[in-house]
Formats: sequence, C-alpha cells, structure tokens
Amino acid sequence: METLPEIQNIPLQGSALKPDPFPHFSVTEAFSADKAEQLLAWFEKTKLWSFTKTNFYTQYEFSLVGLELPEPLGFLNSKDTLQFLAERFNNLFGCRLKVIDITAHKLIDGHKMGVHNDFIGKDETHRLVIQINDNWKDEKGGYLMLFNSKQPSDVAKIIRPLHNTGIGFEISDRSFHAVSAVHDFTRYTLVYTFNSLYI
Repeated sequence: METLPEIQNIPLQGSALKPDPFPHFSVTEAFSADKAEQLLAWFEKTKLWSFTKTNFYTQYEFSLVGLELPEPLGFLNSKDTLQFLAERFNNLFGCRLKVIDITAHKLIDGHKMGVHNDFIGKDETHRLVIQINDNWKDEKGGYLMLFNSKQPSDVAKIIRPLHNTGIGFEISDRSFHAVSAVHDFTRYTLVYTFNSLYI
C-alpha cells in the first residue's frame, strides 16, 4: 500500500504476536503523539456518549462508524486507515480481515468489566483496543487483565492503561479478559473490531 499522510498517524509501534494466554500483541505507541492528544481532548468534550449497563459491565460508549469526525481526527474511520489496520492484522495473525466496527468506550469512577471473552461466534474474530488516558496512576485502577480461563483468580497478564498504548487480540472461546474497577478517573478506549473475510 502506498504510504499516505494519515497512515503515518498510526505507527502501532511495538507490535509482535504472542501466543499466550491467547494470541495477542501489545502496542507501545498507537497513534502519533499529537493525534493521541487531539483524540483525548475530543473524548473529554464530546456529548456523543451513551450510557450502557449489562450484567458484567457498565460504561459510556458511541460508534464511530459513518460518523463525521472533527477534521484532525478524520483518519480514525477513513477507508485508508481501515485498510491499513486490516493489513497489519493480516500480517500478524495470518488471516484476511476487515474492520466491521469502531467504538469509543468511557469508564468512570466505579465502572469495571467482569471476566468475559467477547466471543459471539464468527461475526467478530479480532479486536484492537487503544487506550487514551491522561495522567493515569496505579491507584486509579482500570487495568486490562488477560486470563488463562474464565476463573477470576486465573490471571495471566495485567496491562496498565497507559496513554496511547493498546492491545490487539484474537477473539475466541478462550480470550478471557476483564477491566478492574476505575477509581476517581476517566478511562477512555477506542476499539476496532474485525471480521474474517473467509467465514
């Protein structure tokens, strides 16, 4: 693919696939620094957030699919960006994928996500979660945790929600993960969901 200016905003630095506890990779720099700051500023002021509560999580969210974004952030849901992300996932996971959803999530004080695997069959096969958080400290919580099984005590990996970092992973019946309770903090994430072209 020809390198386009907006693609340079998504370096996805630090991505190397790891097999356990399920196939995933970590991202140490998801966006360019200025775009990450612009995204955080937009998350903080937008009124698009909608409250959602289920039996295992509570959060605010909204979809970016088809959404007209502020000019500096238009790359987030552009055709070129979605193709770039699909190709990066193709290379890492060895399968042909396409982005089918883009969602922003916001957790505030007391919000958390219980252990779950995101598995709904073949409709969603992979996910990229980008963390956009300002001045996070350990005591603020909101850790992303990966598990060896559905047991809450069976923690395999704990990921700190540092600003402009992320994780990509394969969704399956064993991709158990959770988010610990947030304390006096607002935890933002941008989530790209993928689907296999051959299902």
